[in-house]
Amino acid sequence: MNIKPELEHLRRGHPIQDILLILMGTFLFSASMNWIVLPHAMYSGGFLGIAQLLRMLLAFSFPGIHQVGDFAGILYFLLNVPLLIVSFSKFGRWFFTKTALCIVSYSVFLALIPIPEKSIFEEMFAACFIGGILCGIGAGLPLTAGCSGGGEEILGLLCMQQKADFSVGRIAMLINVVVYSIGLFFFEQNIVVYSVIFGAVTYLTLDRMHLQNVTVTMLIITKSQDMEQLVFQYVGRGVTKWVGSGAYSKEPSDILLTVASKKEAFALRKILKVYDPNVFVIMSEDTSVLGNFRKRLWA
Repeated sequence: MNIKPELEHLRRGHPIQDILLILMGTFLFSASMNWIVLPHAMYSGGFLGIAQLLRMLLAFSFPGIHQVGDFAGILYFLLNVPLLIVSFSKFGRWFFTKTALCIVSYSVFLALIPIPEKSIFEEMFAACFIGGILCGIGAGLPLTAGCSGGGEEILGLLCMQQKADFSVGRIAMLINVVVYSIGLFFFEQNIVVYSVIFGAVTYLTLDRMHLQNVTVTMLIITKSQDMEQLVFQYVGRGVTKWVGSGAYSKEPSDILLTVASKKEAFALRKILKVYDPNVFVIMSEDTSVLGNFRKRLWA
C-alpha cells in the first residue's frame, strides 16, 4: 500500500498548531488562576504552588518587594531551569524547545495578567471547581502538543518512563500533599481545604487532557486490502488480523485489532477514512494492557 506523505501531519502534528496549543493553554491556565483562583487567596499545588509560597515568604521578609508586581511567574521559571536541562537529554530537542516556550509563556502570562480584588466567581466553591477545570484544560493543552509545562509535569513524564501506572496527575497530587501541608502553617484551614479541592479538580482534568496517556482499543472492519500497513506505517503499533464476513451481506472483510494512545487513535481514524471511506471503526477508552505496549508520552 502506498503511503501518502501529505498525511504525515495527522500523525506528527504541525509545529504551528503545537505552538498555538501551547500559547492557548498557558494563557487559559494563567488567566483562570489570576482571575478566578488567586482573588480568593487560594494557592496552586505543584511547582507553581512552591513559587507562590516562596513569593509569600519573600514578601514577608522584604516588605517592599511587592511593589515590583507579582513575581511568582519569575520564581516558577527559575525553579524549572534544572528540570528543563534534564528534559533536553531525556526527551529530545523538539520537546525541550516546546517546553521552554511553554514555561516562558506561563511565566510571562502569570506576571502580566492582573489579579483583581474580586474573583469572577464570588462563591468560593464555584471558583475552585470551575477554576480547577479551566486550569486543568489549560495545563493539558501543552501536553497534547507533545511538551510539558515544566515542574511536576516533567517529573511525571520521567516517572512514567519507569512505571507505566504513574500519570502526570498522580505525581502532581503527591507533590501537592507536601505543598498543601506546608500551607497549613501559613493559611487559614478553609483556604487550604478549598485549595486542595482546586488542585484535585485541576489534575483530574489534566489527566483526561493528556491524550498520550489514555489507552484506546481500536477494532477496524474494512473491505480494503492491507489496511494494517497504515497502522504499522503511521502509528507504529502492532495489529491482530482476522478474515471475517458480513452476517447479512456475506461479503469478506478484514477485522483488525490494535491498541494505541488516544492521540494516535484520533489521527489513525482520520487516515483510515482517507484510504477507505466505508471503514467501520470501534474505539474503547481506558483499556488495561499487559504485555508489549509502549506509551509515547510526549509524541
